[in-house]
Amino acid sequence: MTFQVLAQADRSRIQLLPQSGDKVLFEGHLRLKDMPQGPRVFKFLVKKENEAERYLPPEDAMRLLRKAGAIYLVRGDSALEKRFLELLESYQLQYRFVQVCGHCLGQKRVTYVGRDAITYKGARICENCAAAELLREADFHHLSRPAKSHLARILKKRRSLDDVIGLLSLQRLEPELTRFDFIPASHEETGLPLDSIDLPGPLKELLRRRLTRLLPVQSRAISAGLLEGKSQLVVSATATGKSLIGEMAGIKNLLQGKGKLLFLVPLVALANQKYDQLSAYNELGFQTSIRVGTSRIRLGKKRKIVQSLNADIISGTYEGIDQVIRTKKSLGRVGTVVIDEVHMLEDAERGHRLAGMIARLRNAAPEAQFIFLSATVGNPGALAKQLNAALVEYEVRPVPIERHLIFSSGKEKRTLLRQLVAQAEKLTSSTGYRGQTIIFTNSRKNCYNLAQAIPGAAAYHAGLQYPERKRIEELFGQGKISTVVTTAALAAGVDFPASQVVFESLAMGINWLNVHEFNQMLGRAGRPGYHDLGLVYILAEPGRRFSSGRGESEDEMALALLHGAMEDVAPEFSDEQQQEEVLANAVASRSRQELEKLHDLTLGLDDLDSALNSLERAGLVKGFEPTRLGAAAAAHFLTPDQTNLIAKRIGKGRSALEVAVELEGFEAIYLKFAEHISTKLHMQVSQRALHGSFLDLLSSSDLNQLERKIQRYCLDFVRDFLRCTCKESPYCGCVQKSISLSILDLRAEGKSPEEIIDYFSDRYGMYAYQGDLINYLDQMVRYLEAIGSVARVLGKPELAKEAEEWKKKIEGE
Repeated sequence: MTFQVLAQADRSRIQLLPQSGDKVLFEGHLRLKDMPQGPRVFKFLVKKENEAERYLPPEDAMRLLRKAGAIYLVRGDSALEKRFLELLESYQLQYRFVQVCGHCLGQKRVTYVGRDAITYKGARICENCAAAELLREADFHHLSRPAKSHLARILKKRRSLDDVIGLLSLQRLEPELTRFDFIPASHEETGLPLDSIDLPGPLKELLRRRLTRLLPVQSRAISAGLLEGKSQLVVSATATGKSLIGEMAGIKNLLQGKGKLLFLVPLVALANQKYDQLSAYNELGFQTSIRVGTSRIRLGKKRKIVQSLNADIISGTYEGIDQVIRTKKSLGRVGTVVIDEVHMLEDAERGHRLAGMIARLRNAAPEAQFIFLSATVGNPGALAKQLNAALVEYEVRPVPIERHLIFSSGKEKRTLLRQLVAQAEKLTSSTGYRGQTIIFTNSRKNCYNLAQAIPGAAAYHAGLQYPERKRIEELFGQGKISTVVTTAALAAGVDFPASQVVFESLAMGINWLNVHEFNQMLGRAGRPGYHDLGLVYILAEPGRRFSSGRGESEDEMALALLHGAMEDVAPEFSDEQQQEEVLANAVASRSRQELEKLHDLTLGLDDLDSALNSLERAGLVKGFEPTRLGAAAAAHFLTPDQTNLIAKRIGKGRSALEVAVELEGFEAIYLKFAEHISTKLHMQVSQRALHGSFLDLLSSSDLNQLERKIQRYCLDFVRDFLRCTCKESPYCGCVQKSISLSILDLRAEGKSPEEIIDYFSDRYGMYAYQGDLINYLDQMVRYLEAIGSVARVLGKPELAKEAEEWKKKIEGE
C-alpha cells in the first residue's frame, strides 16, 4: 500500500498524519531527543480510531518514514521543525513543504491548499472551512439565507475571510467589499441639434437659452412623431429629460392654435413645482394656472397663483382636473395632455382614479395629443397599447451608478450615515457640484432623529407645510444643505439632484418597498450635468421584520430588490373602486353608448352591468344615469360606502360635524414622552397616541410609576377623551372621534393650526405636524361640503346650512 506522511512541528512534539489517498490512517506524535549523532526519535505515540493510545518503538517511526511515498511538511514551531529536518536529512529522507488548511488539520483532516486559498488570521484555509466559519458569523448576526449566499459570493471573489467578517462587524467598509454591482453609463445616442427641429420660432428661441441639443429620449420622441401630434408613452429613467417632451408638444400645439396644455402630476408639491417651471412660457403670451384642489384653510397671506380654467397652460394634480370633469365644468379646447408618473396606475389607493381620469379626459378631448411619462415599467408595450399611444423607450443611463449593500443595525447606522455623508461632501464633480446625499427612511420620527444626528441635514416629509418644503428644496438645489432625510415624499418626482442616495430603511411605513418604488428612489442618485457617478447605499438590518414579525427580513428584501425585475403595470381595482369610476363615468356620459365607450377606455374595470346594478341598489344611478345623490357623490369623490354612511347618519339626526369625523378622524398625533415611558417602565410604548400600547397604559397601575407631570398629561387625556361606555372601549373609535371634534372646536374658536398644536402639547404632552393638521382641516372642509350636498339632495336644508357654517369656521377668516 502506498501512502504519504504529513508532518508538522508543534511546540513539544512532531505530529504525523499518514495518509492513503484522502484518508488519514492514524495520528502519530514524535518526541525528539538530542543525541551525539543529532536529533533522534525518543518516543512514538500512536492514536487510532476506536483504539486506545499506545506507544510503539521509536524504530517503528523511522520505518514508517522510510516506507512513505512522500513526506510533506507544514510550517510549525521553527525550533522543533529545524531539529526534525536534521533528523530527516541524517537518514537521507526527501521532503517538501506544503500548505494545508489549518482548520482541517485541527480536526485531523488533511486538505491541501494552493496560493488561491482563502486567508484567515494569517493562514490559508480551505473553502469548506471558510464557508463554515462564515456561516457561524452570519448566524450570530441573524442573517437570512439570501444574505449568507451574498456573503459567500463575496468570499469566493475576495478570498479573504478576515475581510468578509470585517464587513459584518463594519470594520472593513472598502468599496470593493460593499459594492453589489456597477451599472455603467451606456453609450448615449447623439441628440438632435435644436436648430434641426421643426418648432415654432418663439418656442425655439426660448429653448435655445436652456439647450443647443436635445437629449436622446427627447430626440427619440421627435423621431417617433411627437411634433406631428402622435400620442406617446415615454418610458425612461428618472432625470433623462422626459418632461421637456410634453412641454415641446404642448407649447407647439398652443402656438398653432390647437388648444391648451394640461400637465398633470400625482402630488400637489409636484404641481406647484411644475407651475413655476411652466410659467416660463408666459413670455410667449400665454397664461399659466394651477388646479390642485388647493388648501381651503386660511393662514394669513397666501401665495398668489392663478387657478383659472381659461388659462392656456394648466399644471394640476390628477384629482384637481378630474373634479372639473366630475362637476361637468368645461376645460375648454384641449390640445395636449401630459400625464406624468403614469405608472401610478398601479397604486392601490389612487390608481383607479388615475385610470378613470385618463378615460374621461380622452373622451372629453378626443382630438388632444396625450403624452404619458413613466419611469421604467415591466410591460411598456402592453401599457402603450392600452393607452392607445406609441411607445418611446430609452433605457440608457446617462450617469453610471454604483450600488452598495451593507448589513447594519441600531447605532451603527447613524455612524455609517455620518461617514457616508462626509465622504460625499468631500467630493466635487467635474462640473463643479459638491456631493450631496438623500437619505430615505420609513417614518417622520426617524427623519428628525437622523437629521439631528447628521451635521447639515434637514428633515423633509409630507407633514411639513408647503413653504417649508419649498425652502428645503431651494436650499438643497443651491447646495446650501448637504443632506436631506426624507420619507417617500421625494420618491415621486420632486427635483432633487443628489450624488448619493442612502436607504436607511427599505420600508414605507410598515410595508416593504416594491421594485418600482425602490428604483424610483435610487434613481435620484447621479444627475446628468451635475454628477459623474451616482452612489447608492442600502443599509439593511438583518432580522428586521414588519407585519408582526412575519414575512421577509430587511436583508432578504435588500437582495430581492437589488435582483428584482420591474413589475408589470396591470391595474386591478376593488369592487368599490370600480363602482366609484363607473359612477364618475356615468356623470361624464350623455348616453349609454358613451358610458360603454368610457368603460372600455378605463383600465382595470370589469363588468359594467354588475357595477351599475350595485350602484342602483345604493341609489346612486337609475339605469345608466346618475341620481342626484350619485352626482353629488361623484363630484366630491365619495365612495358608495361613504355616501351610504353619510345618508344613514343624516337619517339618524347626527350633526354635520359628527358625520365628518366619522368619515375620517385625525390619527397623526404623537406622544412627546413615549421614550421616557419606555425607559422608565422597561416596555415599548409607541409614539402614536392612539396606539394600543399607550391606551392600555392609561388603565394600568404602571401609570403610578411615572413622574407627576406625565401622570397629569395622561389623566387629562382620559378625562377629556375616554368618556364613552362602549364595550370595546378604548378600541371603539370614540377616542379618535373625540380628539378630532376637539381639534375642530379649537379651530372654530379661531385658533391657528400652530395654536391647536400648542394646546395639545401643553395639556396632554402631545404634538402633531402642521402639514398633517392643515391637510386634515382641509379634508374636513371638503367632507362638510360633501355632507352639505348630500343633505340638500335628501331634503335636509338645515343640516346643509349647518355644514356650510362649520365649513366657514374651519376655513378661518
